[in-house]
Amino acid sequence: MIACFGDSITAGRPGVSYLRYLKGNKDYRNFGLGGDTLLGLSKRIGCFLMKSSCKEFIIEIGANDILLPFLSKYSKAWNKTVDRIIARGSIPLSKVADFIEEYEKLICKLSDKQIKVISIPCIGENIESDLNAKVNEYNESIRNLCIKYGVAFVDFNKWQKEIINNSNPGTGYFISKDPFDVMIDSLTTTYLGFSSWISKKRKLILTVDGIHLNKNGAKGLARLIEENVKSKNNGSYLSALCKR
Repeated sequence: MIACFGDSITAGRPGVSYLRYLKGNKDYRNFGLGGDTLLGLSKRIGCFLMKSSCKEFIIEIGANDILLPFLSKYSKAWNKTVDRIIARGSIPLSKVADFIEEYEKLICKLSDKQIKVISIPCIGENIESDLNAKVNEYNESIRNLCIKYGVAFVDFNKWQKEIINNSNPGTGYFISKDPFDVMIDSLTTTYLGFSSWISKKRKLILTVDGIHLNKNGAKGLARLIEENVKSKNNGSYLSALCKR
């Protein structure tokens, strides 16, 4: 089994999960949780390791560490929703240094495993936005951390930017200020399968709402993961680094 831990991008609600397009998908298990953050995911993995001998992990996390603080000021409705998400344990780390320190702990927690780390995806298809500037900052630190520990880094964000730059950007639709609309999107895009129609209507390229993936985005991420077949890290080498 390959355990795929992440947030709503992995879960595929709203939108489409990349797991749908991975070959031999019976070998993959979806542990995506909408709204989750690095701290929340790390805790979930810790509990998972106590009862599982799984040796391979795909990690996709970080968007909500940036997005939740933004959404808390986006609207009153989102402020209440974010409070509930934080109360369950999905606490955002809004400073890069704190985020990377916790990410390093997570990698060391998985030091005897095969790991693939997926970059934080674009937050909004306006890749020049302030939010995406922060995403870039986080991703650069994640990349450096993966280099340090010899962990495979799947740069989905870079691929997204290339596709968006080579396409005709639309209106820059971004997630609704009403969280209820996200629930409606889950119904129409995930359960009814209208992700392509929603994206076209909103003039989006890789997402259904600026964040969550449509079929094109999910297929692209699955392809990148498959091209990066195995983690580069050697278990004993990684364990030795983590013990320093």
